[in-house]
Amino acid sequence: MSDPKERAALLPGLACGLGILAAWLIAWRLLTDAAGWFASATAMFSLCGLLLASQPLLRCRPVWRIGLRGAGVVSCALAVAAALSLGGFLPASVAGWISPPLGRFGGAPALALLALAALAAFGAGRARRPALLLDAATFCGLASGWVWSQTRRQATFPTPPTILVLAPRVLALRALALAGFTLVVVLAWRQQTAGTTLWRQWAWRWGGVALLLGLALALFTRDWRQAGLFALPVLVGLVGMARLGRWRGGARALWPHIGRGAAWLATALGLLAIIYGATTEDLEVVLLRNTVEHHATAFWRGYFGDERATRHAPGAFAGMVRAADGRPLAGASVVVAGADGQPYSAVSDAAGRYQLAGMPAGNYLPLAVAPGYQQGAVRGLGGRVVTVRAGRTAGGVDFALRPRPPFDPSVNESLHFGPPTEVTIDSLQPSTVIRREFTFENKGKVLDGGLVHEPRPELGAGPFPILLIIYPGEAKDWEGVSAPLAAEGFVVVSYFPRRLLDLNGDLDDLRLLLNLTTAGRLSARGDGHRVAILGGSVSTVYTYLLLREIAGTPARASVRAAVQYGGLFDLFAFRQSWEAGKVIIDPGISGLEYLLIAFGTPQNQPELYLRFSPRYGLNGDSLPPTLLVHAGKDIIVPVDQSHLADATFTELGLPHELLIYPDLEHYLDVSQRDPEQLDMLHRTVAFLKIYLGP
Repeated sequence: MSDPKERAALLPGLACGLGILAAWLIAWRLLTDAAGWFASATAMFSLCGLLLASQPLLRCRPVWRIGLRGAGVVSCALAVAAALSLGGFLPASVAGWISPPLGRFGGAPALALLALAALAAFGAGRARRPALLLDAATFCGLASGWVWSQTRRQATFPTPPTILVLAPRVLALRALALAGFTLVVVLAWRQQTAGTTLWRQWAWRWGGVALLLGLALALFTRDWRQAGLFALPVLVGLVGMARLGRWRGGARALWPHIGRGAAWLATALGLLAIIYGATTEDLEVVLLRNTVEHHATAFWRGYFGDERATRHAPGAFAGMVRAADGRPLAGASVVVAGADGQPYSAVSDAAGRYQLAGMPAGNYLPLAVAPGYQQGAVRGLGGRVVTVRAGRTAGGVDFALRPRPPFDPSVNESLHFGPPTEVTIDSLQPSTVIRREFTFENKGKVLDGGLVHEPRPELGAGPFPILLIIYPGEAKDWEGVSAPLAAEGFVVVSYFPRRLLDLNGDLDDLRLLLNLTTAGRLSARGDGHRVAILGGSVSTVYTYLLLREIAGTPARASVRAAVQYGGLFDLFAFRQSWEAGKVIIDPGISGLEYLLIAFGTPQNQPELYLRFSPRYGLNGDSLPPTLLVHAGKDIIVPVDQSHLADATFTELGLPHELLIYPDLEHYLDVSQRDPEQLDMLHRTVAFLKIYLGP
């Protein structure tokens, strides 16, 4: 900037640019409800500013030229930040202005727009650094495709663990690397024009990135064959560089090129790492990102105050809930969560219409769920974010829900049993029963830890009703519960899910276990047509999900009752209780607290919270007769959860009973023979015999 006029116009121009950018942000905040379009609109604003700054008419007006260029560059950065959901790491008051979609990245169109603009500028042939434009177009284009694919995965959170989804990416990277090096070979045979050289260098750079990423992923997944396929061209490239240095002046002449290439490679890999970490729906990374977000939010709240305490005037939104084929769905629940975790919900009428009112003005991520259908997000070009204005009702917030996949009644031959042994368990009620361990296999994984407890032979050959119990810990640690139930004339099948964070995998295992149970494969003395499903504490998440999946299927006829001890019924409310200090998680289950943080907030990650809240996905036919049991002083799962279930079941007409023991601290504490604990056991048995028979 050697021109004195340019130097004199620098500060006024920067001030002008800040004014232009501020005017854009204020206008967007005040005049539009389409928060999901923020990244795309800001990208368009950026390109318009840069285009105007390059016009000949502004050569004599350096202040405006500098201002438009500065506003264009900064708004471009804001568009990329919003597209990558980086606003989640900023103070809420700031993110509301520069990343309004709750930190959710509806930014695939914005990145695609920037990629096309960079490619157009490169094609115009006037850029001083065409290679930089070509790399920017590639970077934004790849990021756009990646963000689009991850946005589609959001509504199915939690996804399987990352290791299960890496193999297709290795193959995709191999294809990209092969395409890049094929382009190098093709261009090498053509006349060596400047353009051809530029494209060949581009292919070398991005093909090399694909090779290195593919090699890293193959090594991480221990796929040695793929690792060898990636390593071979890397070695050939290194040897080729060494020979090139020998031909063109020795290694000394080659070092500057190697240094520039290494710097470019480090920058490219760093930017790709930011995109991956900020936008991926790979489970382990999501948990880590949510944990970092939690600590960043806590840090900002310590400096700027808790924005959740701010009261905003209420607004509303409305729309339709339809099936995927266009039919209106009645009885569907539409749910959102505010910044304080408070859920707001509405139910669709016979025409599929709903109106959700009373939530504070702001941006929301609504979801819908209906009996027999998978939960789903808003469908539309504007993305998933809905903006609610004070005193107004936003319309056109529509959902199209897909039916649940048909329940698979199949079984397999993978059951293996240990030898039967007679054991006496000294617990609530000393009991002598027959115990057998079992394992089964599903989708390549051997699932151990299961136990079958049967009544003593003196009680007869049966058939006895079967209790399928999903415990919140190892089944062997809960024999003090299983054995007294078996001694009362039940076959008890107990199991603890083995796949840890793979929720969908655990549910698939439980479906198979239920099928094996109803088919009479777990015990020759059990009646597979008289089954009850039991759960306790956080394991009731699995029992509710399993019961919801078999609703309306032939398996439902065999499952005649359910018992929920200290059950979790609304994860939104549970999260609020935890943040209010009403839930105390002792060191023995400290992992639960880490998961609550890692799963994110209900406002930003509502998919999991809705899935773990059966309160919103039920109708009068969803569940068998259910016994709700809760301890009044339970500090792990508050008794409010069973009160919510009781009120919901009553409203829906679901047959149920509610047992509250005000002086107990947790359900079925087998370490002491408290009269109330014994009463809980006896009343459980009485309830089960009503619906399962003797």
